[in-house]
Amino acid sequence: MAWRIVRLVLFAIAFTFLMINWHEIGHTVVARALGDSSAHYVLYKATATSSCAGCNLYDSAQLSDSANIIVNFGGVLFTQILALVAILLMASAASRVVPSGMLWTVIVVTWLGDLIFQVAQGLATAVPVNLPRGPEMSYTDFTAIMWFAHDMTGLSAATLRLILIVGAMLYSGLLALAVWWAVKRRRSSARERLQQPALAAR
Repeated sequence: MAWRIVRLVLFAIAFTFLMINWHEIGHTVVARALGDSSAHYVLYKATATSSCAGCNLYDSAQLSDSANIIVNFGGVLFTQILALVAILLMASAASRVVPSGMLWTVIVVTWLGDLIFQVAQGLATAVPVNLPRGPEMSYTDFTAIMWFAHDMTGLSAATLRLILIVGAMLYSGLLALAVWWAVKRRRSSARERLQQPALAAR
């Protein structure tokens, strides 16, 4: 039991590190897909004024407000793909191979450690009056999303925060439903496997 807990903790730490980098790679892939060929991912970069560990750098001036919103959503979109894969594995026969604790860890870390963390960060940070644009830029995701959305639509910061909260709640509800479906399907498959030897013996 103790070793199982230690193993899950070590897996959670390793997965969190991988998720953070996968998140940043997501930004880079989306930025390149939307037309910024200069977008790139770096494991570490330091300048005279700041440092960055695992970050996406791109030229936000090359992209429209809507494209910049999508780029800054890209990291969370990529991590939620990992959650979706974990849910599908949990619901499939592969769940007998991959420990359920690891699948639960992936789902919880990608939801709580990325989506909810990013939303909280966006809500806690004041939307800047002027967000700099240009090459080699890296932003706080949801703060940048709200600024670009404000610049594009003229909506107030309070309205954008409300939209952010409602969107996060709706997505969290859909995620919970997907997890419920996977758990239900997994239990149903387990019952069928238990019944097969009894049916074969008749």
